[in-house]
Parts: sequence; C-alpha cells; structure tokens
Amino acid sequence: MSYAATQDHLLDECDRIEAILEAYESDEPNASAETPTASDDTGSTVTGERLIREPAALPLALPAAARQEITKRTETIREQCRKTDATRLRLRVLAETCELSRRHLDVLMLAMAPEFDESFARRFQELQNHQSLDRPTPLFIEDLFGRTRAEQIAAGALISSDSPLRRHDLIELQPSPAPAVGSRRQRITVADRIVEYLKGYDGVDPDLDATLSEHARGNHSQRGLVDCEATATLSELAVDDALGERLTSLSAADGGHRCYWYGPASEKHRAVEAVCPTDRYLKIDLAAALDAGVLDWLGREAALLGRPLHLYNATMATESPETPTLEAVFDVLANLDQSVFVTGRESWTPTETMSTEIDAIIEFPYPSVDLRREFWQSHAAELPDEVEPRVLAGTFRLTHEQLRAALSTARSFADGEVLTADDIYTGCRAQSADELAELADRIEPDSEWDEIQVRPETRRKLRLVRTHIAQQARIYDDWGFAEQFSRGTGVVGLFEGPSGTGKTMAAEILAGDLGMDLYRIDLSSVVSKYIGETEENLEEIFEAATNANAILLFDEADAVFGERGEVSDSTDRYANAEVNYLLQRIETYDGVVLLTTNYASAIDSAFQRRLDHTVSFKQPQQSTRSAIWQDIFPEDAPLGEIDYGFLSSFEFTGGRIKQIAQTAAILAADEAQSNEPTIEMRHLVRAIQQAFESSGRMVDPSTYEPYQHLLYDGSATGDEGPNHENEREGDTQPPGRSPEAVVRGFVDRLDSGDPAIHDLYHPRAVADPVSRKELRRAKTVDHSIEGDVDRIETASDRVVVAFTQKWDGSTTETTAELRPEDGSWRLFDLQREASAERVGSR
Repeated sequence: MSYAATQDHLLDECDRIEAILEAYESDEPNASAETPTASDDTGSTVTGERLIREPAALPLALPAAARQEITKRTETIREQCRKTDATRLRLRVLAETCELSRRHLDVLMLAMAPEFDESFARRFQELQNHQSLDRPTPLFIEDLFGRTRAEQIAAGALISSDSPLRRHDLIELQPSPAPAVGSRRQRITVADRIVEYLKGYDGVDPDLDATLSEHARGNHSQRGLVDCEATATLSELAVDDALGERLTSLSAADGGHRCYWYGPASEKHRAVEAVCPTDRYLKIDLAAALDAGVLDWLGREAALLGRPLHLYNATMATESPETPTLEAVFDVLANLDQSVFVTGRESWTPTETMSTEIDAIIEFPYPSVDLRREFWQSHAAELPDEVEPRVLAGTFRLTHEQLRAALSTARSFADGEVLTADDIYTGCRAQSADELAELADRIEPDSEWDEIQVRPETRRKLRLVRTHIAQQARIYDDWGFAEQFSRGTGVVGLFEGPSGTGKTMAAEILAGDLGMDLYRIDLSSVVSKYIGETEENLEEIFEAATNANAILLFDEADAVFGERGEVSDSTDRYANAEVNYLLQRIETYDGVVLLTTNYASAIDSAFQRRLDHTVSFKQPQQSTRSAIWQDIFPEDAPLGEIDYGFLSSFEFTGGRIKQIAQTAAILAADEAQSNEPTIEMRHLVRAIQQAFESSGRMVDPSTYEPYQHLLYDGSATGDEGPNHENEREGDTQPPGRSPEAVVRGFVDRLDSGDPAIHDLYHPRAVADPVSRKELRRAKTVDHSIEGDVDRIETASDRVVVAFTQKWDGSTTETTAELRPEDGSWRLFDLQREASAERVGSR
C-alpha cells in the first residue's frame, strides 16, 4: 500500500511519535525487562565516539515491548514510502536532502508534533513538569535515546551545532521563558519554513526571497527568488536550426542537466523553460546569490520544492576575482538532483577540476537578420507602408524580447491609432541599452536633407552612406557578401573637411532619416595618459554601442586615429598600440561608425583602407553660401533689409555663418532704442568683423563696400572692438587680433589638443610646430597662462612677449616672438625656461 498524499505520511509519523511518548510516560525506572543497547545493522554493539558518528544506532530507551511495537510501525511506514512513486512525500524529500538519520528525523518530528496538535504541547509540559516547556528539550532527547552516559552524550549530538538539523536550519534552540531553567532545557522548535513545507503549503522560502532581494542589483522591481512557470516550448523558440537541434537533443536526455548558456540574445531565458524537465522552476539573480552567500540555501530550496534552478546574471562569477567562480557554483550544487541552468553574457570555459560535468555550454548570439525579418514580417499588417520589415531588421539588431517590447512601445505611442513610422522607430530606439548615454553625448537629430547645403557630389555620397546602412541585411545576408569579408559587416564613414562645412549636421541627418540614435564620443574623456586605459575606455564604448543600435560619431578623429610614427621611446610604442587596437576593433564592429576630421591627411593610412566611405565637405561656393544665409534665420526672427549677395561674398563655412547670424541677433537684441528691434545689416557687418578678429584675421575695410561705414566707428582701426585686449596706444602692429591674444589662443588650443593650433605658426617659424602625437598627449596635461602677458619688445615687424606658463604641474617662464603675416600676428619663436618651483608649493 502506498501513500496517496504527503499529509498521510506525516500523520503516520505523528502517530508513531505519540506511541513513543506514551511508552516514555508509562516507563517507570527499571520497569523494562532489559536495558536497550546501541547496535548497528549487523547487531554489533556500538559505543563511544562511533555512536556519535552513527546516531541511527541509538536505541529508544523504552521497555522492550514498546520498542518492538514502534519498530513495527517504523517498518510499515518505510514500506509504504518505498511503494510510493506518484506522490512526492515531503518528509522523505527533506530527510534525503539534508541527510537525516532515523534518529534525526525522530527529533524533528518530536519538535514538529505540537505544530499539528496542541495536545502534544500539553504532553511535553506534563512529561517535563514545567509549564514553559511545551516543546522537547536537550535533556528530554538525552533521556529518550540513552540510558547510559555514553548514549546520552551521543543523543545530545543529535542537536549539536554540527548536526544536519542545525546545519540546514531545520530546528532552533530557544531559551525557556522561565529564568530559572538552564541551557539543557532550551525549547527545540522547528523553523517556520520547514513547518509550512511539511504541511504541504506551496511557495518559496520568504526569508530566502527577502535575503536575495536585499542583495539584488540592476532590476530591483523583480523579486530575488521567483517560482516561474515553464511555458515556452522548443517549437516556439526563435533560434536557428543548428541551435534548435541541439536544444531538442538536450531536452530528450535523462537526468538533471548542468548547463551554461551565454550571449546577448534573450531567447536563452526562454530556452531554459523549453528544456526544463518540470513545469515550474526557480529563477534567481546569481550575482545576488553570491553576494548574499546563499548557494547552499538555494540548493536546499530547489531540492525541497523539486524545482530546477535558473541562475541568471552570471557576469560576477565569470569576471570578478573576488567572488566564487562558475566552477565553484556548479560544485556547490553538484549533489542536487534537479537541473541547474546558468545564463550570462560572457563566454566561459571551465579551467578547474570540477566534481560535476557540464552537459552543454551554448552561445545564444543576437538573432540573425532572417529571424528579425521574420518577426517584422509576421507583424507586417500593423506596419505603415513606408516601413519595410527588411530595413527594420537590418537597422536594429534587437533580441526577440526587445523586438516584442519595441512593438509594444510603438503601440503605446500610437495610443490606439494606426502605427506610424515614427512610432515604430521610437519603439526600436527605446530598447537600446542606456549604458552608452553614460559614455557619450546623445545628439537629437533636428535637421533634414533639404536643410543641408553641400555640393552635389557630397550629397550623392551621403545618400550612398544612407543606403549602405539601411540595406546591410540585403547586402551581407541575402546576397551573401558577409562571406566575402574577413572583417565585420559594419559601416565606417569618414567625413573630412574644414570646420563648419556640415559634417556633424550630415551625421544628424543620416541618424534622423534612418531612425537611429546618434552619440558623439568626447575624445577628451577617452584618451588617457595611463597605459592601456585609452583602449579600455574605447572598448567600453564599443561594447555599449553594440547593444544600443546607435551611430557612433567620433569628432576630430585624427586625435585618436592619427598616423602611427616610428618608435623611439615607450610613449611612441603605447601611442601606436592605441591606433593598432582601434584598427582591429573597427574591423570587428558590426555597427555604424562615422568619423569627422579637419585634417584627412593626418588619418593613419592603414585605417583609411578600412573605410567604406570617404565624404569630402568643401568650403561652400558663393551660390551655396547664399542659400545658407537665406535659410539661416528662423521664421520668427525679425529681419530688416538683408543684402544676401554681400553676405555670401565672404568665404565663411556654414558653421561660421550660423555663429555670425547668432551674434547679429545678440547685437540687435542689445539695442534699446526700439521696442521691436530688428536684425539689420549693421548688426551683421559688425558680427562679421568680430568673426574675423576672433580668428586673428585682418579686417580690410575695402571688402566691406558699400557697408564700410557700418564698421566700428566707420574704420577698422578706430574703435578696436571687444577682441582687442591688451592693445596699446601708438602700437604699429597690423590691425586684427593682438599678439597677446594670439599667445593666449595658442596655449588654449594646446590645452584642448586643437589641431587648429598650427594655423597660429608663422610660415617661416623657427619654433618646431607641435606634432600630432604631442598634441594628443597635451590633452591629458594642464596648460594655462598664469597672470598677464607682458610686452617686452615692440616693432613694426616683430613683437616679443613674456608670460608664466603652467605646464604639467610646474611653471615655465616663456618668451614668444610674433611676426605679422597676411595682416595677422603669427608665432615665430618660442623659448621656455623651467622654474625650479613646483606649482602648489607656494
């Protein structure tokens, strides 16, 4: 006969305990016919330390007749348990999981009995002759299982700290409420979790759940321990055929699986459900479990509930040297009969001897473009006509979970209306990982194709870049070009040309047209003077970008992607290592990278061979400048009579035109003569004059006809304007930016690593220009001028100034000679004499 329910087994055990207590209660001293002795399975007497090691040999210190009756009950229960297969008997599971002997089980049931029937509590009070002792005590256990002193000592070991009852937190020793009662009369109680479990209540251990939740990282909205239903099936998984076959084979295998599945694809989590041998499983954040140190506790919980374990977020166990390794994790759970699935992002290869074998280490990569296209095609009825499933699949590399979330987000934005292209692209962008936002500046695209004024050839090449990005799926997957490329299948474009010609604007237009996010990389935060740190910073950016489905924009790319030089010292070697790393990383990156530079010739030739597109942005022609001027003012800007022909005669880039227009607006707003000021030519002429002066260029009044009278006081050499600081009356210098301002500009550009610093050198300068490598390194060191720039020599053809320069933690006394060239002062010579006094020691 078998047990139909776990409670039937528990009630039989309670009846057995009642019989033991009745026999104990009726047993008078020396009433038994014989004194029971401890013996093992062969009948040999067991004594001393061996008795402590083998507590199952402890006798029941009861009369012989009672012992025989209880032995019969014990055998009957054991036989019924043996015949029970269909029912999960929880007490038996607990005993097997925690390795409890029959005597350990007796102690547990003695403490458990009052939880089922209050009459047991009253009986313990009577047997121990104390109202506070409603549970068994150590003294009671010693007396029940031992008549000799050795047996009583061995009985006490049943509840010692080393006992499985205590190691697995099944029982607790609680002081008696009565102060006069000693430690040997502590109350033995059963942990609440064990009481609920044995009574047949469902649910996970609330204390374990709370402990894991306290140590949870990242998504705090999810509980620490989740009892999940395994609903996914193998046929529902969106994986390729090879991976599907491997999972099918694993699912058909017998026994508890030990698996590690990794990769970015969220489908690995659904695969756990599909392969799971039971209909429910426990899902736990492995990082939280390691942080809390509860792996043993987890194993016990999984064994008690009969649930496989899914330990996700394995990064901590694969990367951190301060936490247990994955080998250790699997070893701790080696004796668990249930399956253990560990999932993470990083690959892992066991390198240590393990007590358990791993059944499957499987990579779950991003869904292929075919699988992504299948998803969008299956929802084609919802997509607007202008959105192609093929383009969506190629543009956004999302996991299946993200694909579903993208569509759900798009529906939320539509608010019950028909989905638009903006809704779909917004939904896709919303799934991108936000790690990149901490490493780069997100640019919100606000320009369109008809707003950029570039030459026809430039526009044609930009369209080609756009097509390449949008049609990656067709080119590399459908047409098989991916097999022809040993490097990655990403898109790398270089936008080269003078500052302000529209390079960044073009990147914005591409991102906006394709519905992708655009992130500008701040190179000053990437390049480091510490060995290897630049590569680490860049790797972090590329890794985050892989999950962000965004366009990376490297402004002033020549600062990082510059020409490698000959190795003359360790600095050269590590600078070259940075470039080598970038060359390799760009090759393997499958996303979109756009680079801008004012100096295309400075880009390393090896890198140029890896470019898919090079788009040149030239200085705009006059017709283009005229179009830019006419589009530069917002519709709400109050305009007077504007001479666009005159404005377009100045060879400014689009970026500079934008700055001039803004300066003119500020000048107009500053005028208080009218309640409704308007932007007039006088404001624009003065804004142009300021633009020339700020760049150190000469203001030639003849080029301002017929608006020469609108210059400062009608003369370029009269009121010197706001940028003529430190000018002196009687100076014979050419008009334009002062020598002092040129020197300060030189140091500022050195501090920021600005390649435009070379514009400040005289064509015949005797000072060696700062090299590209030195300029990159200069960005990591503080450069500034302390105090004033003093004029120590002045002539019509040369000026010498002296100043104190802060240079990498020390001060340097510096003199600079400047000479005029094309109406502007230029740096001719530079002499430094290091000071012995360190900055900060004053």
